Amino acid sequence: MFNRDPIRSLSWALQRALEHDLLSVDSPVASDLLGTQRSIGRRPREDECDVVLFGQVWSGEALGYRKADAELHFEQDTTVVVGPAQDACVYVSTQLLYHVNHPNRRFFQDLTAHSMAAKADAGAYEGRDDPVTEAVDIEVGAMLARLHAQVTSAEPQRAPLVASFLHRCAARFEGPAHEFESDACTLFAGDEHRH
Repeated sequence: MFNRDPIRSLSWALQRALEHDLLSVDSPVASDLLGTQRSIGRRPREDECDVVLFGQVWSGEALGYRKADAELHFEQDTTVVVGPAQDACVYVSTQLLYHVNHPNRRFFQDLTAHSMAAKADAGAYEGRDDPVTEAVDIEVGAMLARLHAQVTSAEPQRAPLVASFLHRCAARFEGPAHEFESDACTLFAGDEHRH
């Protein structure tokens, strides 16, 4: 079933997230004005949020429907709003499907793939990864995405060379550091001619 109205879905989700669904943000100005040491929250502003809108096919079951509706499939606008407190709300059409307090990298990978988890599986998105894993995933993922785009669009014939290079780099992490040469990730002069 096709049921999309992106402008309505986006405006509704953003309004709902800002007014109610996202976590509040600490407001030192309000605390100072009221003369209190207690933290006072304010609602997030639009310019503090990241918003992604895409179409996704959902099963009725994934949306939490029961009985006959659970078997149906719906192409719906899916809007994800990430607030300044780094929490996230996932909306389908004009309904909040779920809120994630501390989205992990799986959440952001699924967001990038435009394939969010079902309502029943939203718990898999909760809980930050350790800082090292997060940093590696973000940095390496971004670099590899740029590299892949460059190679596939400009020089697809060099893909085997790039793959060989990346395998050598990965090998540095498979054993003790002293077993691998420091230049394992350096392109050798003869590599270009091998592929």
